[in-house]
Amino acid sequence: MSLRTLLTTLLLGCSFSVMAATEIVPLKYHTSADFLPVAQDFIGKDGQVSAYGNQLIVNADQRKIDELKALVSQLDTAPKRLLITVDTSDNNFQGDQGSSANGAKTRIINYSTDSRDGGIQQVQASEGAPALIQVGQSVPLTSSQTDGYGDLRSQTEYRNVTQGFYVTANVTGDIVHLSISTNRDRMSQERPDVVNVQSTDTTVTGHLGEWILLAGVNGQTQADKQGQTRSYSTQGRNDMTLRVKVDTLD
Repeated sequence: MSLRTLLTTLLLGCSFSVMAATEIVPLKYHTSADFLPVAQDFIGKDGQVSAYGNQLIVNADQRKIDELKALVSQLDTAPKRLLITVDTSDNNFQGDQGSSANGAKTRIINYSTDSRDGGIQQVQASEGAPALIQVGQSVPLTSSQTDGYGDLRSQTEYRNVTQGFYVTANVTGDIVHLSISTNRDRMSQERPDVVNVQSTDTTVTGHLGEWILLAGVNGQTQADKQGQTRSYSTQGRNDMTLRVKVDTLD
């Protein structure tokens, strides 16, 4: 539909007093589709509002149009530029302790390992606009099964192993509102045909420039053996912490 046809339709479709007017309200930073619901609610039954390109076409009383233009000037501001950082940290701990007693002799053995594996991902985004960052690779996974003749058959399929997040951020003052989904796939160290998957989908609120905890996983196993002259225990621990921080770039 051309602009002339749209204006003609609006003028013919509205039966207002002689004071009614039609005016084009331009938008600078947002699309007309973003503002159309707000403008229609504001005008209500006192007129009509349509979207055309990056403009709003308003048919209403001039006073109502002026009030809408004042509202648009307050809302149609440049969105903030944001730097969104996601930090995934893994802490693994294993320890062995043993003791033995033979007469007056006592022997104590302590052993522990501590490892840390994590990663930081960052993406720049405009306030209110969704952003996606994802990295990874396609890896071959081979599985074997026996066919109807008893022969062992192997089959290789490729699986995408990725890490990343999808996020939308809105800022009110120094408060940030986040809708975020994350995924972290890793190949299993125990089985080459298994992919370990971690994912998070949540909505959180926090302060700009401060870390916001999204998720935490705590796993612990322990086994004990006791006898007359010795005791032995093993302990394994696997903790995962996921957090996010949003900074303004303006």
